[in-house]
Amino acid sequence: MVIDCLRKTVSLAFCAIAATVACAPGQVAFRPIAYMDRLGQPVGISEASPGVFYFETGLTAAALSITAEGAKTVLTTFPPGTNLASMLIGGANGRFYSAVEVGVHPASVFSLGPAAGSKQVYLSPALVPSLRQNLPDGTFLGLALAASGGPWSVANMDLKGAVTPLHEFPAGERLQTAIYADDGNYYGISENGPGYLFRLTPSGTLTKLLNFPDSTVTGLDPAPLIQASDGNLYGATPVGGANGTGTIYKLTLAGQYTLLYTFPKNQDSWPTALIEASDGNLYGATLGNIPRSGHSEFFRITRSGQFTVLYVMKNLSADGVCQCSLVQGSDGNIYGTAVSGGPVNGGLVFALEAGLPKPAPAPRSFSPQSGAVGTAVRIWGSNLLGASVRFNGGPATGVSNSGPNYVWAKVPAGAKSGPITIATAGGTVATRDSFKVE
Repeated sequence: MVIDCLRKTVSLAFCAIAATVACAPGQVAFRPIAYMDRLGQPVGISEASPGVFYFETGLTAAALSITAEGAKTVLTTFPPGTNLASMLIGGANGRFYSAVEVGVHPASVFSLGPAAGSKQVYLSPALVPSLRQNLPDGTFLGLALAASGGPWSVANMDLKGAVTPLHEFPAGERLQTAIYADDGNYYGISENGPGYLFRLTPSGTLTKLLNFPDSTVTGLDPAPLIQASDGNLYGATPVGGANGTGTIYKLTLAGQYTLLYTFPKNQDSWPTALIEASDGNLYGATLGNIPRSGHSEFFRITRSGQFTVLYVMKNLSADGVCQCSLVQGSDGNIYGTAVSGGPVNGGLVFALEAGLPKPAPAPRSFSPQSGAVGTAVRIWGSNLLGASVRFNGGPATGVSNSGPNYVWAKVPAGAKSGPITIATAGGTVATRDSFKVE
């Protein structure tokens, strides 16, 4: 269960000298941050602290941190033959988690902190998790596969690496992705020839919401799926559509489908990444048919379907190929990893500078719901890096971040019952629910 985008790395003989890439007026600036060397192709990217990102590499399985200016630190490496099973996902305890398989040995979940040598390893004897998202209760959502290659499951994992299946899928099906939505249910995509988008309740009840045509979500590139700030699901099919080159669609949580965009019949299509940015639009990337003189592209699409190509990665030796992982940083820029490109064709970490505003904090839940002065409260959401916190009546004490999705804060003296207010460089937002001071 290698991270999917590493299984299909494009093999091209690039050898040009790396250079900063400028773009035409009205488009974005594509800025290579660092090219990879002996460690191999980078995959997955998440912001661990303001301006510091974590990612992994596949040739020599390793986890690294990198600053927005390009300073790299190797946090941990694994022996030859190690197979990365998951991208790094931030935990509520300030550590980032992933999983590996090492030859015939049992799979291991591991976590790491910001310093080299901080790795902790937890055995996962039965199920190998591919982590997808952290959850409000401090655990993780993932896709799990039996070490023997048995059926896939949507699963939960705790901070000690224990994996609990929530729903096992029929033999022969392959899970593409899964996310946790604001209604408390899980949504994901499974395929076995024809694929389908499903809803899964916490108790394990599955409902098929959307059936895809044959060969629409098949292949080794996972089909992106997100929940946007309007509450709807947005996704991309890597292939399929009227031209066989992919689509972008919207799906309400009730199952109402809208086709937003069909990619043209050219060599620059086949979407592989999709995120929502701070301007409310969706941003993504295509793979392109590189062997047939295609190129990867970055694009923007509004939630009503207006599509714009932002940048075409025509300089393959410098830009690489966008089997990309994308994330919007706390500074507003979009950061990502690309395969191939660079002096030794090792891939790169890049920034896409599109003039986007810094993302506003988005607190989605907190726990506990009530407590006395001094109670430590865990707030979960997105864009929470560098947050300050106020309870009704005064600033919180003991405020600390655990990546972009968690912030901890203690109830201050003088606090009264009411919403919790979170402020970052991107704005100030109050929680929907009120905290009750006891």
